[in-house]
Amino acid sequence: MSWFRDLFKPRPDNFTRLLIDQAACVVDGLDALAAYVAAAEAKPADARPAAAKATDGKAVDAKAGDARTLGGKAVGPKAADASAIDKEVPDTGIVQRQTPRERAVEVVRQCEEDADEVRRILLNELNRTFVTPMDREDISALSRAIDDIMDYAWTTVQEMEMLHVMPTPHLRRMVGLLREAAHEVHLAMQRIKEHPGVAAEHAQRAKALENRVEHVYREALAELFDGPAGPKRVIMILKMREVYRHLSNAADRGDEAANIISDIVVKMT
Repeated sequence: MSWFRDLFKPRPDNFTRLLIDQAACVVDGLDALAAYVAAAEAKPADARPAAAKATDGKAVDAKAGDARTLGGKAVGPKAADASAIDKEVPDTGIVQRQTPRERAVEVVRQCEEDADEVRRILLNELNRTFVTPMDREDISALSRAIDDIMDYAWTTVQEMEMLHVMPTPHLRRMVGLLREAAHEVHLAMQRIKEHPGVAAEHAQRAKALENRVEHVYREALAELFDGPAGPKRVIMILKMREVYRHLSNAADRGDEAANIISDIVVKMT
């Protein structure tokens, strides 16, 4: 009957740890997104998407590099200034040159996959546990909101690559604010168990940053539609509006995560 006892055994550290891990994936992903924006701005976009180039580059004789270990917390705007490195293609033995922009794309993709995996584990634990440290609905909703932030960060990179969009000042500001909001959500999850009041403060800061992202978003749209008409400009407007929309959606999910954290704190105190 050990399985029955486990069902009623509370595992607060497990759920809190998984939520912290998921938020950490988002922090790493937003740092990599900032690195991608900086690298894309530093060098004109290639005719082919960086994600495609990463799979069909020419072989070179050099040491293999690992994008994930070079990425994660080490990836940031400064990392975009680094020179290209060589990376070995798994199961082929081929070594190819990888630019900072391509590394950033790969790190964002990996962070999105890691966040999805953590969420799958969390839901599995949730289904196996009857007694939880927080409301089951709150745990699930918070995990979903955090995961959505990372999903929109990844779709932002995908849209920029497929549409060959170059960063704008408004886009850089939005990404920078989203990075700060992701850090605030991560800090809130780290403090929520021992210091719920401090966690609530971090949640409020994340909400304030979301408001700033929405303000920049509206400024960006106003600038897009304020100019001479023409077929090329209309195409550019449609492309940029799509990318801005993904960043705005990421901010909305960050605001939702902050609201859920605030609700959890109210129930805990």
